[in-house]
Amino acid sequence: MRHFLKPSDLNAEERISVLNRARELKALTTPPTEQNLRVGGLYFNPSLRTRISWEQACWRLGASCQTINAGADSWKMEMNPHAVMDQDKQENIVEAAGVLGRYFHLLGVRSFPGTESWDVERTEPTLSAMCQYAGVPIVSLEGAMHHPCQSLADELTIREHFGNPEGLPVALVWAWHPNPLPMAVPQSFALQTALAGCDLRIVRPDGYDLDPEVMDEIRATGSKVTVTNDRAEGLKGVKVAYVKSWGSMPLWGQTDAEREFRSGLRDWQFDRNTWNLTDEAKVMHCLPVRRNVVLSGEMLESEHSLVFDEAENRLWAQAALIEHIAKREGLI
Repeated sequence: MRHFLKPSDLNAEERISVLNRARELKALTTPPTEQNLRVGGLYFNPSLRTRISWEQACWRLGASCQTINAGADSWKMEMNPHAVMDQDKQENIVEAAGVLGRYFHLLGVRSFPGTESWDVERTEPTLSAMCQYAGVPIVSLEGAMHHPCQSLADELTIREHFGNPEGLPVALVWAWHPNPLPMAVPQSFALQTALAGCDLRIVRPDGYDLDPEVMDEIRATGSKVTVTNDRAEGLKGVKVAYVKSWGSMPLWGQTDAEREFRSGLRDWQFDRNTWNLTDEAKVMHCLPVRRNVVLSGEMLESEHSLVFDEAENRLWAQAALIEHIAKREGLI
């Protein structure tokens, strides 16, 4: 048995043969198909549903998918293209994105917001850099502002249960959580349902407005939009209650101050009493969820819960999305 441990483990004839064959493989001009489409998943944050559904969606199409956990499976990445890299980061996002763009036809990227001010985080520095330097289509697998794959699956779930959702009364309902959470899921759900023509109610305590840019886009859809801190009024007649916690923009990055700010809002759990304010609404949540904190176990296990439907629909919505982008960009 021969191993390849150093350059001289190939003799001259073998070395030239391998290099010539490498050039031949590189020069093959056969366009990709669904069966040889190369898709990547780059994760800067943990994931269960997103990673698995993204991989399964690729395999469902016949494409290959590879997952990279940034900083664990790869070198630590410096996000600032202009940084003087004399600290603990080994690779800049410019080179990392450029390399991944050579390996994959399409790349999904998950990058939660950090601890910078909201004015900084909302610019999506990581996703923006990937779009600028990768040279291939980028799909957000959740950023600071949006989680578009989740909201696509959410709309699919609503359509499965209600048909055409135009005019359907739906509520995005803030719920208490011990920690301030990202705004991506609630903002994408609100925009997705407004685009679908739903009667959207955003029910939240004072201090928990969505980003103004997102609200402008929501209102520009022409759909009916109501923002209120009155749960009884906001949930009246609602057929879908999307329960989610998110952080306060003015206190973004100030974790202790935010926890103090929300300390008196623990009664904003979505339980049977809250559900009774609706019109027998279907209950949705993107998961993971803190049982008996954000949503009561009773509601999660009730016949009204759609949490497993929307989780499964991540797979099917993403499979259709990957196929659509690949065809639109001429990849298949």
